[in-house]
Amino acid sequence: MTLAQIVYPAGNLLPFASIDGVKLSGWSKTDATAALDKQYAQTSLAIYFGDSKEAYRNPKPSEIGIGISNEQRVNQTNYPWYLRIAPASLLWGHWAVQTASAPSYKHDSAALGVYISKELGDSCSVLAKNAGLKVIDNKLGLQKSTNGGTCTVADVTSKLAGAQFSLKTAASVTIPVKVVPPAVSNSDAQAVADQVSTGISQGITVTAGGGTVLIPKDQLIGWLDFSVVEGKLDYVFNADRASAYLGTALAAKVAVAPGVTKVSTYDFVETSRQTGPSGQALDKAGTLAGLKSYVAGATKEVRAATVAVAPSISYVRSYSPTNVGLSALMKYYAEAHPGTYSVALAELSGQFRRASYNSNQSFTTASTYKLFVAYSTLLRVEAGTWQWSDQIQGGRDLATCFDDMIVKSDNACGEALLTKIGYATITNEAHAIGCDDTSFMGKDGIKTTADDLSLLLGMVQTGQVLGQQSSRDRLIDAMKRNVYRQGIPKGVNSVVADKVGFMDALLHDAAIVYGPTGPYTLVIMTNGSSWANIAELTRQIEALRIQ
Repeated sequence: MTLAQIVYPAGNLLPFASIDGVKLSGWSKTDATAALDKQYAQTSLAIYFGDSKEAYRNPKPSEIGIGISNEQRVNQTNYPWYLRIAPASLLWGHWAVQTASAPSYKHDSAALGVYISKELGDSCSVLAKNAGLKVIDNKLGLQKSTNGGTCTVADVTSKLAGAQFSLKTAASVTIPVKVVPPAVSNSDAQAVADQVSTGISQGITVTAGGGTVLIPKDQLIGWLDFSVVEGKLDYVFNADRASAYLGTALAAKVAVAPGVTKVSTYDFVETSRQTGPSGQALDKAGTLAGLKSYVAGATKEVRAATVAVAPSISYVRSYSPTNVGLSALMKYYAEAHPGTYSVALAELSGQFRRASYNSNQSFTTASTYKLFVAYSTLLRVEAGTWQWSDQIQGGRDLATCFDDMIVKSDNACGEALLTKIGYATITNEAHAIGCDDTSFMGKDGIKTTADDLSLLLGMVQTGQVLGQQSSRDRLIDAMKRNVYRQGIPKGVNSVVADKVGFMDALLHDAAIVYGPTGPYTLVIMTNGSSWANIAELTRQIEALRIQ
């Protein structure tokens, strides 16, 4: 044993050694130092302000600029020669050499200043915490208040810089403050709790219609929300949580169905009105306010609150077969159906009526842009610069591509011709014939209006553009063979030459209708509508037009 003691490594702690309760039996001093330093680094400092029982923050040493080292104290636990020759000192010597010294501290004032600034700012003030109430397990629970206060940065700096850490006991500092009490004390909150508990203890009876409904306590307490308003603890019955119950228990008892107001119009003029009676519905917010008044003792009974419900309106509309009447039909149809509408009508013979609704609104063209591409293509064929045998796309010549672009709405051919002609050129050629609101140059896509499409088709049909009848016939013939026929063509019993466009929620149809009283252009552009609604609007326009 004595020999073992004499040769025992000087760099190791003795068997059974411990520091601050950490067992380090036989550890090397280097490992022991590292282990202690790591544990000290994970300790925290509870910061209290004034007489608060709740820690404001719990920073680690490094957060407040404190570095803790155990190297010196570990190195002091040597195994001296006189103990090495003492009988069995290897078993008990740790008691004789165990150090009572504390760790050494290194302070970083800059890091401490950053922490104080971040957590307290320049004012060094701690907000008071108001007392509150919370529903827990169908009971009102008190959330206790804490005092706030003001302090000096110098006091905070001094206290934090002088903090001492230990592995055996929790470290804490208390910052002296000038106490600022909360606006709502525990007694204030308890008084509100007592008032509410008493008010809902037996449930609340609500008079509704010719009877009554008892809302039980378990329902009422679940609707309560508490908050501090202008320095006082207040409460409300939450409308969202109460809505379903009130709708089931009370709504039918007070409901009175509204009547119908009947309105007759002729074109844009109201010709008669029969006003129906108003109805009645449960006012949930007003009823909850009545419950609160009852709990507060301001009223002795609760009546279900109600609100007036306006009568619905039923329109009987009639229209004259005139420009005004047709325009009124378009407007009211658009307003009565989902989506956004733009409509333009132009008769090319007979009465030459013109009607429109929202017809100058700019829309993304979808595939109706191909009508302008077709027009510019025909200009080049007539000028002799292009031949119908020219190769355009994927082995298709100009004649095939032109036909596919209009009949099948082929995108590859449309894009190839658009690129070949040029965006700016097609825009300029559209403007040259009066389609001033059409542009292929915008950042948000190709745009046009129902007016511009109607103008282009009208000029093609009447020969005001394109010098050769064969050019006009080629375009119109292709439009008559368009494969998409669910819009305007479905709404009339006439031959229709049209070009559709559809993309996302956009549905457009631009047509020449060869009706019994002569041809006319009809363009319907929509966003969020349906082909069925476009067809029905067409049917109603045609029915009025041929009266």
